[in-house]
Amino acid sequence: MNFLPNAELFFLSRKKLVRKSTTSLFEGKDVLLIGLNAAYSPTDTEMVKEYEAAYDTFIKDTEVDEIYFVCMNDPYVMDAWWKSMKIKKCKYLPDGNGALSMRIDSQGGMSGGLTVNEMYNKGLGKRTWRFALLLEDNCQMTYLEEETPGGSQGTRSNLDVDPYELTTPELVLEHLKNRNQQERIQALNSASQDLSVPR
Repeated sequence: MNFLPNAELFFLSRKKLVRKSTTSLFEGKDVLLIGLNAAYSPTDTEMVKEYEAAYDTFIKDTEVDEIYFVCMNDPYVMDAWWKSMKIKKCKYLPDGNGALSMRIDSQGGMSGGLTVNEMYNKGLGKRTWRFALLLEDNCQMTYLEEETPGGSQGTRSNLDVDPYELTTPELVLEHLKNRNQQERIQALNSASQDLSVPR
């Protein structure tokens, strides 16, 4: 069992910086945490808007209570980006120091050192890889991510391509629905086994 490592992140509140703990933000909730490369990038802008459009479906059809996006940008940039996109339902985690992303990266059971990659070729330094992580009360339940181009022999650093295929709302929603179905089938199987036991 993997618990999300805690990180103190900086947020804007009434034009002032405040710190918030990720553990306290997610406590007692089922949260879908999405990793982004960079604020204002075309692909990530598309990604956030697609999840915003699918938000109500995630809430209705899965166990998800909230959707958060983590991005290694400062709170001023994240706040301005969210407002420019008119995002009202999905929330953001401004991880400008990389406190959360790098802790997830170093926690082997979650990503095995592949959550943070270099994007120096695009002037972005180190950035979060695209992933979708389901948390239940800060505990990792499932983790999806974009594949490494070129397979196990490839690299995620300084890519010319911008992978966004496996973490789309459609595929993540399908994955979560299938996960729910597996739990339902297991419960039904357990119930039928109990009925078949001689008394």
